[in-house]
Amino acid sequence: MSVVDSYDAHCVRPERYGTNVAMTSVVITSKWQVTIPEEIRKEVPSLEIGQRLRWEVVGGVLTARPVRGIEELSGCLKSDDLPALSRADEKAAIQRARAEHYATKHRKP
Repeated sequence: MSVVDSYDAHCVRPERYGTNVAMTSVVITSKWQVTIPEEIRKEVPSLEIGQRLRWEVVGGVLTARPVRGIEELSGCLKSDDLPALSRADEKAAIQRARAEHYATKHRKP
């Protein structure tokens, strides 16, 4: 066991992180890239090639989280107060908003 492995074994506390802790070491390349190891990819089956990750540093801990796609956000802002629009009404509202924005932004003095 190397010094790094020994350090990892003593620093991981399942009571703090839960029982399903997946940890492994990777090397940062000269281009600052890392490869997500297979055992980690198996723990997060929703990861896909080309998917974006959001990097966060909280309390000195680096974490990568998948960025949610727009499809996953569909319906999260639903409101019972607003009437449902047909696809045609939705497109018309978007065109009106674009036209209004363009007229405001490019108005001649």
